[in-house]
Formats: sequence, structure tokens, C-alpha cells
Amino acid sequence: MKLEAHDPRNSTSVCIATVMGLTGVRLRLRLDGSDNSNDFWRLVDSSDIQPIGTCEKNGDMLQPPLGNSQCFHPFHSFQEGKGNILIFTS
Repeated sequence: MKLEAHDPRNSTSVCIATVMGLTGVRLRLRLDGSDNSNDFWRLVDSSDIQPIGTCEKNGDMLQPPLGNSQCFHPFHSFQEGKGNILIFTS
């Protein structure tokens, strides 16, 4: 599953992350393009994570997956067809 997450090394940067695991109400996340040595944990209701499309809706830019040098907007320009999308519902 994918979501948008603030990079734990740069809180002003929003990247695409993959949910690698779930323990109780904690998500183990990995920024796309990273390896397991950079996994990090967030609570499911953390303000550091948001549904896919939030950046686009707000006119913000997503940072590219690690290893890519381009900025991407909108999200689907690089994410299309690469896994499940985590949908948040209220």
C-alpha cells in the first residue's frame, strides 16, 4: 500500500512511502527508492502521513523517489500501476 509521508530526515519534504508492516496502530514505512535500513514508524493517525493525492489537491510538490532527480506532479505520473493505494476514509 502507498501513501504520502514526510521524510523523517527532512520534515518539509513529502514523498511516496510504502507500508511495509503494521503492528497495532503503528505503520512501518519505507520511502520509495529506499532500502530497509531507512524504514521508520508512524501511528496511523499521524499528521506526518496523508492519503495519496493530498499534495496534488493542495498544489504541493511530491519529492521524487530516492534515486530519481526529477520532481513529479501529479502523483500518477510516476506511480501509475505500481501497487495498491492506501485510501483513508472518515
